[in-house]
Amino acid sequence: MQTMNYRGKSKNLCETDSSFWSLQRLAESPQLFERFVFGLALADLDDGLLYMNRKARELLVSTERGGDEAGWTCCDLICGRLGPMLEGGCLAERALHVDGLLPEVRIDVDGSGALGAAWVTVSRIDSEGTQVLFHLRPGSRDDRRRRGHSQVAGADPSVSPEPELYISTLGRFRVEGKHGVLDGEWLEQRPGQLLKYLACERRRMVTTDMIAEALWPQAGPSEAGNRARHYVHVLREKLEPDRAKRSPSQFVVARRGGYYLDANRVKVDSDEFEREARAGLTAFVQGLAEPAAGHLDNALRLYRDPFLAETPYEEWALEERERLHAHAGRALRAQVRIRTDLGHLDAAVEHARRLAEMEPFDMDAQRIVLELCMRRGRRSEALRRYSVLRKRMLQSFGREPDFDLAELEGPLGAPSG
Repeated sequence: MQTMNYRGKSKNLCETDSSFWSLQRLAESPQLFERFVFGLALADLDDGLLYMNRKARELLVSTERGGDEAGWTCCDLICGRLGPMLEGGCLAERALHVDGLLPEVRIDVDGSGALGAAWVTVSRIDSEGTQVLFHLRPGSRDDRRRRGHSQVAGADPSVSPEPELYISTLGRFRVEGKHGVLDGEWLEQRPGQLLKYLACERRRMVTTDMIAEALWPQAGPSEAGNRARHYVHVLREKLEPDRAKRSPSQFVVARRGGYYLDANRVKVDSDEFEREARAGLTAFVQGLAEPAAGHLDNALRLYRDPFLAETPYEEWALEERERLHAHAGRALRAQVRIRTDLGHLDAAVEHARRLAEMEPFDMDAQRIVLELCMRRGRRSEALRRYSVLRKRMLQSFGREPDFDLAELEGPLGAPSG
């Protein structure tokens, strides 16, 4: 039996057909889950797939993929198979913004080398975390029932289909409403800092204590809580100046002592970037070069700068910045490979240069751009770049690069990551 990979805390599972299961039971009795007749896959929006039982592996993992699911995400194995229905989105993200279950959807699968289908239900684990449970039951590709529902694609008849607030976090922080840009000194003051924090924590609800600890760690408990509630009120006034007195906010929602941005009405460019990057990387893994390149181009156009680059020293933004940075790196590596395989070396080298700038001490990234320079016959550029890299490594780490230029005359190596 394959060893279970579980990193979460013990909480009740979502209400699916097997609602009696719990994460505590998963940790204590993995054999029960391994023998369960339907597929179960536990995923975290930030950490990827945490666990798949035997049936899920049979349905989702083809013989070509191998048996090690380390590093996979739900988009690699599930969401990417839905194609246009999700518009490059993620089922886990949808589940985190919906109360209860999303409608059942069908995906085509080629697990264990056989063509087939699976019906998928997904729901969140709890109201505050980033974990969801996928329930998969075998189906047939000839099943003509509807594959899904508009809610899966994010539509909800009770709200406007178009976001009413757009927040730019990749580049200069910018907020735009239905009537134009929302500007002013408040963006650089505490209400603006609060909005940035909520954008960073957009996948979960945050309590007043969490807000206060992140933004005003030196304040006492009573003062911090009052300060958080006050600036939530100020922020709502800035975002919705025409809101009727005592009417609920459309954007900053209060629930059970915490706050979150309403994903139905607030669009954050980081999410758009991540959807396009995931769609492109999924298509790349599936060998679909042209669709992959299109999605990855869209993603990299959005990734103008690191997440909230104007606040580089805020500890609460570091993890999200690094997570999105890693997505951008994987997107660039995939684009280099795609453009190189298609013979578009000029485009490949532009992506490689950008990757090398993003990762100045990553020897794999530096090697990629140097190999492309050598392949294009630009040995002088390669020599200049290598000399700068050698000096940088000696000054920072007291060691030279782990490769020589002479080694790069052969075929371009496959980018890692």
